[in-house]
This record gives sequence, structure tokens and C-alpha cells, in this order.
Amino acid sequence: MLVVLDACVLYPPSLRDLLLTLAALDAFDIRWSETILEELRRNVVADNPQVDAARFSEHTLAEMRKHFPEAMVTVSQAEIGTLDNHPKDRHVAAVAMAASADAIVTINVKDFRSRLLDSSAITIITPGQLVEEVLDQAPELVSHALRRMSARWTNPPRSSSKIVELLARHPTMATAIGRIRP
Repeated sequence: MLVVLDACVLYPPSLRDLLLTLAALDAFDIRWSETILEELRRNVVADNPQVDAARFSEHTLAEMRKHFPEAMVTVSQAEIGTLDNHPKDRHVAAVAMAASADAIVTINVKDFRSRLLDSSAITIITPGQLVEEVLDQAPELVSHALRRMSARWTNPPRSSSKIVELLARHPTMATAIGRIRP
């Protein structure tokens, strides 16, 4: 499955880490654009004054680009202009169309109501729905992803169970969380 990750699902660190870890484990393929990554950076810095914009770009975004070089999709303003979903999220839909994605993963499902997306067979799903699909196909991958995350999270250390508790804070993850076995 090829999915476009909207900035809103990359914003929460625990959710971003889970989705990227699952992608690294080949649970699905991911795509984004520079505009999506810039929106992520802008929102993280605006909401967290203690976060240094340059450090976030040089560390988090650079690591994302490094580990997922195939994820970057470039779209033109002309491509964005042809879409009919919410104007602020047309750039995300354009990435999905250009990449021939199966789905857009977002928390803002309503912003992707679109005749063009409907006719293209691109589905709009939440992060919880994506994780549920992985749980249906390969539940061991989710447990493995949580163990990998726990091994990386050293400041402060977090067990897989604690990471699941953090993920449970995200409303779209409610159903999936009940099925996860850390």
C-alpha cells in the first residue's frame, strides 16, 4: 500500500515515530512533499517555542529525508490548482494523485472531500485505520515497531507499553490501540 502522510499525522512525535517505523519495516510505502514537511516544521515550531527551527530541520526532517529518499514527491502549482478538496490541503491531494497513492493518511478527513479524489480511488484514512490494516495483515510488525521505538527512546526511557499509552492519546488511534500487543 502506498500512502501519503499529511503533516497532521507527522506532527505528534509518538505517532510520527510509529508510522515511520512501520514504513521502515515495509508495512506500507510513504510519500510526502517539501510543502508537507515545511508545514510540519512550521507548526511544530509555532506550537513549541522551545523547539529550534534550524535544529528541527537539521535533525528530524533531515533524518526523514535520509531514511526515506523515495518518499519525496514534487508537484506543480498547476497540479494543485486542478483539485477540488479544501484549498489548504490541495497540495497533499496533489501529491497523492502524482504518486498514484492508495490513500492519504490524515486526521482532517473532511478536508479531503473531493470528486476528483473519489474518482481516482484514493481513499482517505486516519492513522488508526492504517495501523488497523497493518494489524489485520501482519500484527507482529506493530509489536516489532513498538520494540524498536522503545529501544530508541532513551531520554526518557519508554517501554513499549508506555509508548502505547502515548499513542492512545490520539483520538483516531482508539480502536487500533485496543488491538496492539506491546
